[in-house]
Amino acid sequence: MSKPRPILYGVSDYAEIRRENAWFVDRTACIRELEATRFALFLRPRRFGKSLLVSILEAYYDVHYADRFKALFSGTDIGQDPTDEHNRYLVLTFNFSAIEKTPARVQSSFEGHVSRCVDAFVRKYEKRLPDGLPGRVLQLQDGLAKLDTIFQELKGTEHQIYILVDEYDNFTNTILAESGLDAYNDLCHGDGFFKQFFTVLKAMTTATDAPLRRMFITGVSPVTMDDVTSGFNIAENISQRPTFATWLGFTHDDIRKMTDYYAPMTGCDAERIIQTVLEWYDNYRFVPGGNAPFVANTTLVLAFFKYMVDEHLWPEELVDENLRTDYAKIRHLITLNGRLNGNFRLLEDVVSRGEVQNVVLKRSFQARLLTQPDNFLSLLYYFGLLTIAGSAAGCITLALPNQTIRQMASDFVPSAYEDVLRLDPRTYEILQGIHIFRSSGDFRAFLDPVCDFVRQIFAVRDAKEGEIAVQAAVVALLTCASGPYLVRHEREANGGYYDIGLAPQLSRWSDIPNAAILELKYLKLSEPAPTSAQLDALRAEAAAQLDRYA
Repeated sequence: MSKPRPILYGVSDYAEIRRENAWFVDRTACIRELEATRFALFLRPRRFGKSLLVSILEAYYDVHYADRFKALFSGTDIGQDPTDEHNRYLVLTFNFSAIEKTPARVQSSFEGHVSRCVDAFVRKYEKRLPDGLPGRVLQLQDGLAKLDTIFQELKGTEHQIYILVDEYDNFTNTILAESGLDAYNDLCHGDGFFKQFFTVLKAMTTATDAPLRRMFITGVSPVTMDDVTSGFNIAENISQRPTFATWLGFTHDDIRKMTDYYAPMTGCDAERIIQTVLEWYDNYRFVPGGNAPFVANTTLVLAFFKYMVDEHLWPEELVDENLRTDYAKIRHLITLNGRLNGNFRLLEDVVSRGEVQNVVLKRSFQARLLTQPDNFLSLLYYFGLLTIAGSAAGCITLALPNQTIRQMASDFVPSAYEDVLRLDPRTYEILQGIHIFRSSGDFRAFLDPVCDFVRQIFAVRDAKEGEIAVQAAVVALLTCASGPYLVRHEREANGGYYDIGLAPQLSRWSDIPNAAILELKYLKLSEPAPTSAQLDALRAEAAAQLDRYA
């Protein structure tokens, strides 16, 4: 029996994946379409495989790998019919996820990274470069001066450079979220060193016989690129082109093939595996329009399958902790000067409804404009917290894509109350109550602490913000402490839509005897207070709805 193909979770080295015959989904056909764009910007959320994509492009275009082309690309689409440009370039690669993310150290870290990358470049191509050039570059201390020296001395020569920049906005996003707009602006505006980097790259493309012929830049959002645009306005954003809709991510066919291959090694039912993967990691759409396919988060799917194959057990925790850390920085964008801002109210709306309609999806915007609703919602889309669920008349419906993101987005609501208003969300107590309900059916065990928390909110918050805030708080608290249940809201049932449901995860635990649906009724504060008869009428209306939905 042949050795099973390994799953190299977290590995972004294409050569290693090929060498180990690891699981790999071939998307190399997109390389042909990429060559129509000389300077490309490609955006996708974290953990979608952008670094592996950069590694594939390096292996394909780098003259250094010409003698290994067959080993690296045999059996792939592009390997069977390569373009004329394969293995033609001197490739210079930067990975900005390695940059320090504290304002006091970011400049020296960035300059050191650029310098080391250029040094590695001239050492790799020492025998190909003009005599003495590597030595002259290595003697210089400043990374941008090194770049400029290469540019000046390779002008008019036969050498052509392909620059790959991976995670271009990794450190700027963190500084914006955690250190604020002023620290961010120091990087991207005026004479900021990051802006100067892109100015130098632009200069390498514009002179006669310029050596920089191609550039491919990955990142998460267009914000930083828009803030440095006066120094770098040549990159074409290809992120929403239909051609590249599935360049990264696993399609449903990919998931089915992977399940067919690995399910026998796990001892678990194949349909159960597919259902879980689609529920927790799927439903991302990055191209407007109804025909674009959904894709699943590559890294999370690989992590899930690797655990199943290695342990022969169903994972107790389906949310990747690395992804949770990535999204934690969003918490810093929903408060302002110690107060909940308009972005928080937008997030509440998303958590309570699961989607937001009539959004104008912005292809570019500056960080200083993040308080504008369409810009903030667009940022959540680029970060992967929202995805395209539909479009009409030039406007987009954005929705939470899956259960993983629903849990993380929900966590922002009680966390914000805890950070800003110093309110204890009591999620542990709610979770214990959910388990009591699971076994006994006593819904008060979890509902009473939820209601207590809602009362605390409106002791310190304007009651006029009520209905959405109540729904968001209840949905968020139950989602954060959901245990063996998936929290549903606004789902169709027997001709209506119930407000909130606790749906047992029967694909994981088949012995859960109880489920719940909740109907919320909202009364505005008024004088005089509602009578007992009015309250009884509301309760009767809710009970009738629940009977129908059940």
